Amino acid sequence: MAGFVVHERRSELRVFPRTTYQRGSSLKWVYLTLGLLAFGVAVEPFLPLFGQRLAGLPPLVAGFFAAAISLGWSLTQIGGSSVTGRRAVHRLRVLGPVLLAAGLLLQGLLQRADTPSWLVLVWMPVLLAAGAGIGLAYPHLSVAAMSSTRDPEEGGRAAAAIATVTSLSIAFGTAVGGVLVNLGGASMLDSAQYVLFGIAIICAIGALTAHAVNRTSQTEPADEATRHQKL
Repeated sequence: MAGFVVHERRSELRVFPRTTYQRGSSLKWVYLTLGLLAFGVAVEPFLPLFGQRLAGLPPLVAGFFAAAISLGWSLTQIGGSSVTGRRAVHRLRVLGPVLLAAGLLLQGLLQRADTPSWLVLVWMPVLLAAGAGIGLAYPHLSVAAMSSTRDPEEGGRAAAAIATVTSLSIAFGTAVGGVLVNLGGASMLDSAQYVLFGIAIICAIGALTAHAVNRTSQTEPADEATRHQKL
């Protein structure tokens, strides 16, 4: 990843807009936060396994948990994307990663070796709430990325990079999840908690990067005005 960033920064054929690498730009924090939010989706492929092994669910029923986080993301994004107030948007950017991490952490605490049926029913709203964290912050971060430049070519690159960051983050997150599952060894309970706790900690870093987005974006209008004056 470090090699990719170095090559990307020096290359004329870039994935990210040039402004991503400028000092004081909020765009690098925007993409980092988007990536950390998408990282949480990586737990979904493992949830049916946990449902079958820990709660004795049939494969068809356990499979529904694989879409729970994405469903919470989609449903919340419909309503959350309509928020326009500057302060409200700033709060949602930070609240999103916090809610996602808290949901995954709680899901880890709810795992049991022989999970009773009533506790399995609690899993779904918890996972939906975790996905809601993505839906609260993701659209506003996407807008911040796409509106980061007035140059049409750079704007198109900024928009395309959102999908690239999301896909790469989910892929890396799934790989990390596989490593964490193996750390549990023969204990499926340990494996489930390693995955959920581990990815929750990583996603929680998104609250810090989201705060950095809010902090740096407040200074960018003044910087932009200064550059126009110089021109």
